[in-house]
Amino acid sequence: MSAEPSPNAGSPPPISGARLARNASAMMAAQLLTWSMAFLVAIFQPRILGPLAIGQLSIAFSIWMIAGVLITFGMDTYLTKVIARDPQHTGALVGTSMLVRVALWAIGCLVVFGYDLLAVAADPTQTALIWIVGITTLLTVLSSGLIAALNGLEQTHYVSLVSVISKIVLTIVSLGLLFAGFNVIWIGWANVLAALVALAGDAFFLFRQHPPRWRIDLAAARSMLLASKQYLVTALTLMVYQQIDRLFIALFASTEAVGWYGTAVNLFGTLMFFPMAIGTVIFPTLTRRFAAGQDHLSQAARPIFNIMLALSMPIGLGLLALAEPIALLLYGEAFRPTGMVLAVLGLVLICTYLNTVLSQLLIAAERTAALNMIMIAATIATLPLDFVLVPWTDQAFGNGALGGALAYTITELGILIAAIKVLPKGTLGAQNWRASGLTGLAGIGMLISIWWLRESAFFFLAVPLGMVVYTGLVLALRALPAEDMAIIKEALTKALERLPFLRRKLAAIPPKA
Repeated sequence: MSAEPSPNAGSPPPISGARLARNASAMMAAQLLTWSMAFLVAIFQPRILGPLAIGQLSIAFSIWMIAGVLITFGMDTYLTKVIARDPQHTGALVGTSMLVRVALWAIGCLVVFGYDLLAVAADPTQTALIWIVGITTLLTVLSSGLIAALNGLEQTHYVSLVSVISKIVLTIVSLGLLFAGFNVIWIGWANVLAALVALAGDAFFLFRQHPPRWRIDLAAARSMLLASKQYLVTALTLMVYQQIDRLFIALFASTEAVGWYGTAVNLFGTLMFFPMAIGTVIFPTLTRRFAAGQDHLSQAARPIFNIMLALSMPIGLGLLALAEPIALLLYGEAFRPTGMVLAVLGLVLICTYLNTVLSQLLIAAERTAALNMIMIAATIATLPLDFVLVPWTDQAFGNGALGGALAYTITELGILIAAIKVLPKGTLGAQNWRASGLTGLAGIGMLISIWWLRESAFFFLAVPLGMVVYTGLVLALRALPAEDMAIIKEALTKALERLPFLRRKLAAIPPKA
């Protein structure tokens, strides 16, 4: 489908570093508290519980996260869209959706019970965690329906408030239990408590405006499921793609290996904050640019691609170099194998940062169907890759988690290549390939300069050294076009100006005569 510019529409404004900094900073500030708390739990929980308990918890959540997508059945997207168009039916829609979710959860319990009998191998702790997380899942899928309704009513501030409160409860209770010496079962119950708080909060803000209508209407339920199924495929594909590695590692390696892998992936996930925030902020711009014409889309896409690559390269390669000392510092000797997994995920990070932007580009360019096909293909490819790589790395290196990370690397690289190929012709150009090559050279130079510090007690000095070397090489090689550097400079300036202490100092400087 080609996008023709409207004859009455002017050219969209150029990419603004100030606008990018303002919007991204606002989003980052709003989410900073929840991310900080999640990071605290990600640090202390593995160190105190150990790899076996973390593996058991990861397996339980992986099972129910896949089941949760089936229970939700795409109804969240459906509810948001329908309620946004017709808020008067909110109570009836939410009531029907919640009853359907309870019924689907009951069916899911039967399926999980079968898995528990076949795969858990008489591990009472694992079985207990599976059913505790099952309760968490029920509360979570009910809450997600209420969140979808609040989003449709454009009351997302309530959603953010409840999310922060529930995250505070989870962090305080989890850390309190950990430091008091309670085991992983109690951590499972802490998740139940946090999910219950979230459900109560969401219900409070929604039901005081739109009381639910608890009525079993089979025709309405059937209609809702039929309308929602189109949204199920993408959500289910993505969830299976993200979680299947852990189940293969549990099957072909060990529960401890799942703990090593889950710990690395959780820490890796905290580094996804930047591309998610930037991708969300830039999406409206990309949508407007596509509507204005392919040339305008290309003008927006090329600098964003270069900037995301320039951001991902030092983070990913720095993680590759320093993964093992970071894992030992944060989690201790029991998690030394996590360092190998985290190092491989450093390479994944570069692909994932770019894939985040490319997925936004494909959606903005109305290539969602192509994106879905890519994700389905990646999910299918994950199965034989895990089947081969997990047992091989378990036998060769005593670390089956490494196989999951290698499979993840291959599929993310495949997604990157495929996404670039299905972009509208001309979206990316020669300047992007030039920037990729030169940025890669700068990254390799940085990696060489800091590699020797990885075995040192002063390995943390690699961070400032790497930043200086990488920045110097990018500037010396002129890896980024001048217009990209102008966007980065403007964004950094505006972001720094938003810091209160710096803003006061700048305001105190008298203007030049």
